[in-house]
Amino acid sequence: MMKTTTMQKEAIESFFLSITESEQYLSKEYLVHAIRKSFLHYLSGYRIKEFETPLFLKDLVEYVDSRFEESNITVSNMLDYMHCNDEHGWIMYYDSVFLRPLKKDSTNGIVECDRKLFMLVLIGFIFDYFRNGKIDIQEIIAREDLRYETNQHGLSIVPEVVFKRDYFVFDNKAYLYSLLTNTSVIEFADSMPGFARIITEQIDTGDVLLRLDERLALPVNQAISYSTLNFEKFYGPQFHFADSIFKKQKTIIVHIDKESCDKLLMVIKHGYDVKCQEEFWHIEIETLPFATAGESRTHVITTFLHGMYYPANDCFTHIDYTKNQYDFDDYVRKYSESTTGVQIDFYTKKELHYKIWCVENGSYSREVWYNMMIASLPEKYRKLLDEMLS
Repeated sequence: MMKTTTMQKEAIESFFLSITESEQYLSKEYLVHAIRKSFLHYLSGYRIKEFETPLFLKDLVEYVDSRFEESNITVSNMLDYMHCNDEHGWIMYYDSVFLRPLKKDSTNGIVECDRKLFMLVLIGFIFDYFRNGKIDIQEIIAREDLRYETNQHGLSIVPEVVFKRDYFVFDNKAYLYSLLTNTSVIEFADSMPGFARIITEQIDTGDVLLRLDERLALPVNQAISYSTLNFEKFYGPQFHFADSIFKKQKTIIVHIDKESCDKLLMVIKHGYDVKCQEEFWHIEIETLPFATAGESRTHVITTFLHGMYYPANDCFTHIDYTKNQYDFDDYVRKYSESTTGVQIDFYTKKELHYKIWCVENGSYSREVWYNMMIASLPEKYRKLLDEMLS
């Protein structure tokens, strides 16, 4: 492998920049990043006899191929550059096994390799190398494509939705779950995430609402599956309401994980349903990861779960799952229960209260509510919830 010269490096990096700024790339970036593994890893599953080009990437492959042809960058120089900047070894795998195997000699430094596979590897490298590890709800909203009728939170009613392990099917389209969705399963090798399993098996009244971002949608025959078997388990004691915690106008409960210092916040607030002439409670749960002032972070994203409980009927009529994004300084004051006017139950501004799914207009038991909480919380917070309710 030859060392990339400064001139070659500049040409290659300029090429990458032109691709990542193109509409062809940006139109696929959010979809590809919703695949919860590196794209070069995902691509390896497309090999049967030879690697197939995913249909959703066809236009991008053609665009990158034409731009590469115009760049005058050689295949060898590009592969050498990718080798030097490959953190996970996938370039070495594709190059040494398929593109430039040792048994295949080149003449005058010109590599004759499978052009289609090279383009797929090149595009996969760009997706992985330029992947932003930080999720920013403001950026998601800026390019969001919601085409169905929505409520004020951006959610659409999805009758007859079908949930799969990595996507859900609605209106003959397969929507990948966004990276903000907790897709952990209840049982080993389950065919759908935990929250979807509960909706499918335990909720039979009311409406199911989801966020239908068309950037995550493909025709059903192009549905993306990427999960392998995992060992995530569902556990926790049977839930019993402790009526005493609902007596005050607002009750705040906080439990802390002693090892990580992460907190789980529960807020119970009284409300009154004028239409039904009934009292109810807002029951809010929010994950609060540990954070201290001075960290070089711009924001923090938390998981927020909300339910509306009617004690007279002993049921919930609404349960939703949301992500809250806070400016980092505000979040530190919230987490620390600041004495400067920011309380722990302070919530982010409305536009960064980003709803992912909701069930409403039905009658949902306390057990269903509990199961939804457990299915939606990471493991450490499940333990804290069980502590609160024991």
